[in-house]
Amino acid sequence: MKSLLLLFLSIFSSVVLLAQAVITKNIISIDTQEKNAKTILFAKQLTNSSTSFLLKAKNETSKDYSKCKWESTLSKDELEYFVDALEVIELGTDFECSLFKLKYKNDKLNVQFNDTKCTSEHKIYYFQKSCKRELSFVLKPNQLDMVINKLDHALNDNQLAKN
Repeated sequence: MKSLLLLFLSIFSSVVLLAQAVITKNIISIDTQEKNAKTILFAKQLTNSSTSFLLKAKNETSKDYSKCKWESTLSKDELEYFVDALEVIELGTDFECSLFKLKYKNDKLNVQFNDTKCTSEHKIYYFQKSCKRELSFVLKPNQLDMVINKLDHALNDNQLAKN
């Protein structure tokens, strides 16, 4: 009986020790300045074998809006494409691809990520439908420059410094 218990414990501990360690480092966090203000967070996630990027967003409950949360994982190529699009978009232009939509007018950049749904699992309005809001937010020019610089630096940084 003891040997069976020891065998089980040794297998369990080896599985736990061999599990991939995930290190996440925040790149930038921005509070948007819009009617439905959101907190947008970009983070770099490093596992033993790969690097990915997280996009997390949330807004707070108000009398007009319910609290929503969004989370999406981006590959390095997808984030590079997003940063390149942010760098080249000009005032008065639109850009659309399968990953996101950008619309730059009146000194505000509207960003909408496709295929992101609210993950709060809350109900909305009359027939208690689940929330299906996609992530969209507005960046001002100074925030746009900051996002481009921080994301570009994170893409070119091969090491993930510990906090």
